[in-house]
Amino acid sequence: MKTLLLYNPVSGRGLFKKHIPAIIRRYEEEHRHLDVYASTSEKDLEKQAALKAKDYDVFLVGGGDGTVNEVVNGLMKSDTRPAIGIFPSGTANDIASMLGIPKSVKKATEMFLSETPVMMDINRMNGRYFVYTAASGILTRVSYDISRRLLRKYGYLAYVFEGMKDFFEEYRYPVRIVHDNGVFEDEVIMVLGLASNRVGGMTLSRFSPSRLNDGKFELRIFQSKRKFRRFRVLSFFIRRGKKLREDIHLVSSRYEIVTDQSVTWNMDGEMADKGSVTIEVLREQIPFYVNPKVRKTHF
Repeated sequence: MKTLLLYNPVSGRGLFKKHIPAIIRRYEEEHRHLDVYASTSEKDLEKQAALKAKDYDVFLVGGGDGTVNEVVNGLMKSDTRPAIGIFPSGTANDIASMLGIPKSVKKATEMFLSETPVMMDINRMNGRYFVYTAASGILTRVSYDISRRLLRKYGYLAYVFEGMKDFFEEYRYPVRIVHDNGVFEDEVIMVLGLASNRVGGMTLSRFSPSRLNDGKFELRIFQSKRKFRRFRVLSFFIRRGKKLREDIHLVSSRYEIVTDQSVTWNMDGEMADKGSVTIEVLREQIPFYVNPKVRKTHF
């Protein structure tokens, strides 16, 4: 079995590379083939993943959600798709967290050597692919607008500081959403789409009992006409995603969302597109290594 470790040397605080010699030694002990590749520029790992997919059985990915997103977009261009194992070494690491991957590099390595990967859904927005979230409106620009200097200095707290500033910005925009069960139309301050119960470094344990291979993607919509609309968003996170009676929650395999061209979309923590979008779920596209407990509850 051939394995390629793809990593982002500047992800998080650039500390992951010090673990690479130990990973190599562990694979040598198991007589497993392991090559290593460090990205050299933005979208480099997307290109390398597409080029090298046919040559490997497993891709280990060292980085945050943006790094994983690059690799996934590369693999979706290939007919051959190696299994993905994630070493969480970014700032939020939402994808690794929702899959139950240990933060310990040693424990994660043992998981990749012993567990069997499971097929997982991949989502598409206007031709680009994403793993777990697509969103627009209030708070959704923070993850890609923030400077790397602040991230290196403050880590996750940098997101909190920027989020506090964005929270009081004015967001109002019209949406018309065609989904599997009908049409929703209104003015909103946020559209939050999730495949699971993790976003922004927070676990939304009461958001939904969704599974990562059920062919569905869920939207929670925050309307602008509601009183205390900003604090309803804040309350959503405090409630760990619990749905209230007046909340708009959609479950569908496909969405056609018509909105203003000025509306910006976040996808897996990165700026993805502007204006109207189509979101669709592609069922069981890539095998991922997951914690056995997560396999039971989310697959």
